[in-house]
Amino acid sequence: MKNIGLTAMALALGLSIANSFMSDREAQAVNVADIYAAPQDFSTAQGKSQWFYQKSAGSVYSNLAYNAADKRWQAAADASYPWVNKDAMHPSKDFDAVLKWVSPGRGTVAISGTVKEGNDQGDGILAAIKKDKTTLWSDVVTTTTGKTHSLRDIAVEKGTAIYFQVNSRASMNNDHTMWDPEVTFTAATGAQSAAQPAKTAALTAQSAAKPALPAVKSTATPANANPYALPVESCGAVANDGKDDYGAFAACLDKAKTQGKYVSVPTGEYHLSKILTINGVKLIGAGMAKTTLISTDPLNGSIDLKGANPKLSNVKHVYQTTVARGNGSNEKNSITVRGATNFTIDSVYVYKSSTAGILVQGASKGGTITNNTVDSTGADGIHITDGSSDVLIQGNKVKATGDDTIAVVSYAQDGPAVHDVTIRKNDVGYLSKARGITVVGGTDVLIEGNSVQDTYMAGIYIACEGNYNTVNVDRVTVKGNTIVHAGIHEPENHPNVLVYASHGVIDNVTFSGNTIKNAAHRGIGVWGSGQIQDIYFTGNTLVNPVGADTTFTAGTIHLSNNKGF
Repeated sequence: MKNIGLTAMALALGLSIANSFMSDREAQAVNVADIYAAPQDFSTAQGKSQWFYQKSAGSVYSNLAYNAADKRWQAAADASYPWVNKDAMHPSKDFDAVLKWVSPGRGTVAISGTVKEGNDQGDGILAAIKKDKTTLWSDVVTTTTGKTHSLRDIAVEKGTAIYFQVNSRASMNNDHTMWDPEVTFTAATGAQSAAQPAKTAALTAQSAAKPALPAVKSTATPANANPYALPVESCGAVANDGKDDYGAFAACLDKAKTQGKYVSVPTGEYHLSKILTINGVKLIGAGMAKTTLISTDPLNGSIDLKGANPKLSNVKHVYQTTVARGNGSNEKNSITVRGATNFTIDSVYVYKSSTAGILVQGASKGGTITNNTVDSTGADGIHITDGSSDVLIQGNKVKATGDDTIAVVSYAQDGPAVHDVTIRKNDVGYLSKARGITVVGGTDVLIEGNSVQDTYMAGIYIACEGNYNTVNVDRVTVKGNTIVHAGIHEPENHPNVLVYASHGVIDNVTFSGNTIKNAAHRGIGVWGSGQIQDIYFTGNTLVNPVGADTTFTAGTIHLSNNKGF
């Protein structure tokens, strides 16, 4: 920051030497312009030369941390975006990158500079200049040629914030943004400014001479307030107003993680314009019939769980509109667990999504999916894949899905098989358009005490599928389930229970104590040209008035104490 005396030239040309010696009062009347140039003023300290380095979501702004190795301000180590350095900025998916300048006094400012993309490969950024909550200028920048801004005579008070903000639009890829903002501050006549330390001292002395006012005590925390909860409305979310609440949610989640709290969401409807990421923190609503989160972008509406111990509970998540399933993009899921550990999804109503309801990728060290309702999805209701392990799926109702209701799937290209999954006491089917509960590649899976009814294809399906290149199946136990009226779709004519291999190996699959009845076409099948080895049926009951009781065309079948076959 440098100072420029606006009357210096006039004094040199038009005033006598004698008149150049001004009184203190005359000196105070001279307006002095202070220039604050972000690149030149860049500092490793927040607030130096009036500049702050921040991120924002909605109306909530928070400071970034300085990374000395990369010489930039950035988010925490596990989320390096967004960042701000000497002459560039980069937003993240969830947060804008922000330069903030704070006025040192009352006066006016002129704002100039050029903003441009670092390359022309992305979808561009939205650049904005704001004075407190008012937008002064904004433009979409999509090429490296850039956009120039020049604003003048902007009135400011001491503490007025000017924000230079970069938003990622649809994608944050290739959003490296060059920006060189410069703020020229001119103090009002007689006003306190950075160039008037004498007046500042006088005002301080004057203030000190006044009798001190009694301290105002902070309002006590209400007795029913939870000190561990961070209400989402404290970050700017407003229920039932039809406006986008994404920014407030993202900011609150970030703030709660820093403070060791969880985000609480009261009764009402809230709109989310982007994918919401719950990273190592908890978001808890007032109940699945009370708190509704509405995703407004059918292509980017997933709620993503990441990090350690994330939790989503007591909410309903619905898409405002859906699109065709297409390539099954995970951004179109309702909930996506992305490598989280010890995650929790509990008491959530998933209603409508273009692809899966709940999809779990690469989750290890435990996770629970309990007491949820998954309804009317474009793909699987609950899908566990990509080497996930130690997952409990219990007490859920899954209906009218576009594909399988609950699926464990292990693709060879994804590495190790899904393993140690328990699927217990779920109620599924209700005209779902594929199978009920499936294991298509995986080991050590328990399917126990579930109710499966009215599925287009098999109610219980254990398989290795060549067309999807899935891995082998080993040690699957299916016990105490009730499978009713499955396989209703033609021409597939699946049985209620089907073991099938078109490639690979299926071994050590045990069916015990199940009730299998009222099949649409036939009871139990073991089929396929792959290697099907030991399959055990012990103590099951088959009630099958339609079609063949069993079609065992492959494998080594072990039968003991069954009824009806």
